[in-house]
Amino acid sequence: MKPASHLRTLIAGLVLSGAASAQGDECVTATGLPFDTPTAFDTTGASESAPAFSCIAGSGDPMSKDVWFTFTAVDDYVTTVTTCGTATYDTKIEVYEGSCGSLVSVACNDDFSGCPGFTSIAEFPVAEGAQYFVRIGGWRDNSYGSGTVFLVGPPPPPGDCSDAEEITVDVPTDFDTTDATISPMDFSCPAGSGDLRSRDVWFKFTASADYTAIATTCGAADYDTRIEIYEGVCGALVSLGCNDDSAGCAGFTSKVAFPAVSGVEYLVRIGGSDVGDFGAGQILITGPPPDVPNDECVNAINLANGEIVSFDTTGATPSFGAPARSCGGSGAPIDVWYTFLALADGPTSVSTCGMSSYDSVVEVYSGDCGSLVPVACNDDGPGCSGFSSDVHFNVEAGTLYRVRLFGFDQFVGAGSLTAIYPDAVANDDCSGALPIGIGETLFTNVGAEGSGVGMGCIAGGELSDVWFSYVALNDLPVTIDLSGSSFDTGLAVWEGDCAGLTQVACNDDGGFSTSSLLSFTGTAGTLYFIQVGGFNGASGDGVIHINEDIGSVVCLGNVNSTGAGAVLKASGSLLVAENDLSLRVTDLPRHQFLLFVNSRETLFLANPGGSEGDLCIGGLSLCRHMNDIVNSGPTGTVSLNLDLGNMPTNTGLTAVAAGETWYWQAWFRDIAYNGTPTSNLSSAIGVTFK
Repeated sequence: MKPASHLRTLIAGLVLSGAASAQGDECVTATGLPFDTPTAFDTTGASESAPAFSCIAGSGDPMSKDVWFTFTAVDDYVTTVTTCGTATYDTKIEVYEGSCGSLVSVACNDDFSGCPGFTSIAEFPVAEGAQYFVRIGGWRDNSYGSGTVFLVGPPPPPGDCSDAEEITVDVPTDFDTTDATISPMDFSCPAGSGDLRSRDVWFKFTASADYTAIATTCGAADYDTRIEIYEGVCGALVSLGCNDDSAGCAGFTSKVAFPAVSGVEYLVRIGGSDVGDFGAGQILITGPPPDVPNDECVNAINLANGEIVSFDTTGATPSFGAPARSCGGSGAPIDVWYTFLALADGPTSVSTCGMSSYDSVVEVYSGDCGSLVPVACNDDGPGCSGFSSDVHFNVEAGTLYRVRLFGFDQFVGAGSLTAIYPDAVANDDCSGALPIGIGETLFTNVGAEGSGVGMGCIAGGELSDVWFSYVALNDLPVTIDLSGSSFDTGLAVWEGDCAGLTQVACNDDGGFSTSSLLSFTGTAGTLYFIQVGGFNGASGDGVIHINEDIGSVVCLGNVNSTGAGAVLKASGSLLVAENDLSLRVTDLPRHQFLLFVNSRETLFLANPGGSEGDLCIGGLSLCRHMNDIVNSGPTGTVSLNLDLGNMPTNTGLTAVAAGETWYWQAWFRDIAYNGTPTSNLSSAIGVTFK
């Protein structure tokens, strides 16, 4: 079994008050440490024990006041000892095996990423029957206090699919994997470095028709879920579909579509992305399509600009996982859904005004169906007969809007609906290029007709293209990255004017997945035109990120589980007075925690704390950005905007001064080649301010 990813589990779980416990001041007086029980400790009156701690963060001491516990493993597994967020001071944990006279260290941790107050987590394999000693100390000899320590016991025995619970289609069903067992078969879809197994529960249903069914927890669970669908019998199951993180579903929740055949029984397995992911939520299995095809958000019907469409909510049902209404009575709305894409900024109206047979309500959202954001809502439009609706709001170019139509309280009825919105692509040609700067800009090329300018580096890349303009700020390398876009992009950079363009650079698939990425050397003050298209005319929504490579490279990042080294770059201005500098790290493992460190010195330290990477900044000024712990998400990219007037240091916040050189590097969690958790570091850069 792979080791558990315990960080989220333990930070959430250790808010429990600690049970009173004796503690030993020396190894020979170590007291028993129970499994899965928060246990109180206090090092205030303790003495310093030998040997020296083997892990020291920064300028910490090898010795400190410490207390000792012991336990005997009852199984072969990977366990965790933690004080994460449960101690009043900067802790340090070391675990040993052997005897008190001949201890052998098996794990040591001073400061664990994501743990407040510089508290600790030690993760290590144990063997059944072996005795282990747990030593808790502090960062320095003056670091002591109280807290609770938690030892993770062996995982529950594996379960199987034989106790699957019957589920009713089209009815949201509660589930909870908190106390579930781990089935002895692998999921077929771990996201990134996710575990192959996790705590899971099982449901079953028999299809009543031939149709495409959907199993979803999208936006309806309090943890990172995973769903797999099977047919067959326990012990001989055949997977029909598996999903870990579904695009647009909040909280890394899941959605699987699969072909259902009338009379066939299907098994639905719900687990987590990692062993440490479990919790509660609701699962919905859709039945055969209802009489109302757009009964759910995921089946929304497109609203053409200005078109009048008929609707009838009589056969509709309340939507699964949708937010509460913002206006128009109470209760779960009986609703239908529509959608439209705004291709330009401007005023928009969605209306049933004078066209509804009952008291209708219109609400508009942005975002995906699993994470809807209310934009506007209207119950009774001014001057609209029959309590019909008329909602007005401003749209943003490139944004997909979702329209929810329902009745006051739970009224139902028929009528007509129309939407009037901007649908022109303003930057369809070079002459309409939109000015953009350093940082991220959202865009869409949906509806673009093509400028006729060939990119040259991809087939059909000039089709469905949009244009931007950019003025270089410095004589520095410029990086343009389309990673995170929803379609297969093409990218070209030009200089000159629209009537006489000269290509500077072109790229097809240099970024994440099929997104594009290129670099070129910019000249300060020069105007560049950026052309974004799709491979063979593909279109969709995207994000364009521009970065000028400020600063000098101190060292490169070691290869991580992506097969490349993580790259840290800075962009913005070198002028302190402008306070405009940001950091960006790319080529990170997906869905892993990261924090930034800074220093005003360089210092090379290979594999600090057992890391796979090298720390090349440091010294007494090394400091962590503890308030900026982030997750690399699905694209493996992280950005941080710096506040030069409040830079964290070991002595508190300070302002960066002109003439100073500051260095940055990023530390992140990773998975080693053999599947065990580890950490790594990005490249490091230095920036001299003016």
